[in-house]
Amino acid sequence: MNDNLINSLEYTVSELSTSIKRIIEDNFDYIRLKAEVGRVSKPKSGHIYLDLKDDTSVISGIIWKGSVNKLNILPEEGLEVVCTGKVTTYAGQSKYQIIIENIEPYGVGALMALLEKRKEKLLKENLFDDNFKKQIPFLPKRIGVITSPTGAVIRDILHRIEDRFPVNITVWPVKVQGDSSPEEIIDAIEGFHLLDQSNLEKPDVIIIARGGGSVEDLWGFNDEALVRKVFDSKIPIISAIGHETDTTLIDLVADLRAPTPTAAAEMAVPVRKILITSVEDSYERIKNYINNKIEFEERSLLLLDKAIPKIEVMLKNYNLRYKKASSILNISLVSMIKHYQDIFLRKTVSFKANMLTKNFNFTKDDFLEVSKSLINSTVNIFDKKTNSLQLQSGLLDVLSHNSVLKRGFAIVKDKKSKIITSSKKIKEDEELMINFYKNDKIKVSLKRDK
Repeated sequence: MNDNLINSLEYTVSELSTSIKRIIEDNFDYIRLKAEVGRVSKPKSGHIYLDLKDDTSVISGIIWKGSVNKLNILPEEGLEVVCTGKVTTYAGQSKYQIIIENIEPYGVGALMALLEKRKEKLLKENLFDDNFKKQIPFLPKRIGVITSPTGAVIRDILHRIEDRFPVNITVWPVKVQGDSSPEEIIDAIEGFHLLDQSNLEKPDVIIIARGGGSVEDLWGFNDEALVRKVFDSKIPIISAIGHETDTTLIDLVADLRAPTPTAAAEMAVPVRKILITSVEDSYERIKNYINNKIEFEERSLLLLDKAIPKIEVMLKNYNLRYKKASSILNISLVSMIKHYQDIFLRKTVSFKANMLTKNFNFTKDDFLEVSKSLINSTVNIFDKKTNSLQLQSGLLDVLSHNSVLKRGFAIVKDKKSKIITSSKKIKEDEELMINFYKNDKIKVSLKRDK
């Protein structure tokens, strides 16, 4: 065994890790590292963990939460970048990593490659299809503007709208550059949709605008979440990002793209003076058309009036024809009535004679028949009544008091001809009348024995 190794100083694990950490951090303070972004992790803590790699090696990278909002672009897998940061080690696991404080794309080509990749993805989902684009209102009552509250962009938009056609404008201030820009613009779009819930007027159209800049400056307008929010917006959106040659993804998904912010204002509202002039011209054209139409119809009516025969002439001719026809009809009716009257009279006389003869014969036969029947009925009734009378007479004779008197009885009456039925009712020396059969009467005076 080598004596140098035997006599060398012994290190503990911690001492060795600390020594290595000091050597690395002292020799690699702040560095710029060119690499391709590999795996990217974004936990809820807000930190970003990523891999930086080349063809043969991988180094871990960390972006602390406080540095994330300061970045111009966020790392995405496959993007070539140049990271600025400090190399550090984690002694507990013998790992080293780079703490990233700034990240830049490695040349415009890297960003453009990433842009084309994202554009192709969204294109396949039909987010740029014209069939989904909404109609921009001709004359909105209120316009919402999403842009930086300072700078020439907002002033140009306000002045241009004021010159063309003054309408109500609501400005939603946002950052138009940096990592937080897409999120603030998304919040602004959502906020405009919720204004009516706060009893505020919702805009009829939204303008998203910023001035020109580099690809890195405009990179926030290529954010995928922002592009999807513009696509889902119920309010039509006009995009005005950068100059005419600058094209971002929200320019492709917006309902209308303007080459500049000033052009966006011109697309949002018509020119009031031109509109008034156009309305006045249309009014004059319509008025002239109506007047010409009336004059034409008046001339046509006059010509038609001359072509049509006068009503008096037409009526005179028809009046003569009417009188002639009326006279002929009157003579015909009188002759016809007289003819049918003669026929009627003849028929009536003949009809009456025949009817009287037939009625007399028919009535005579009925009278004889009824008379015969009446005589027979009368004889029968008389016979029945005679027999009934004889029967009643015999019964009356049997029940008569004369039949009783005939058998030796007598009727005693007082001087008032009242029948006396008991001797107790007779007073002494009272004069009585005794009736015998066949109305034989005698008067007597009654004396009682003492």
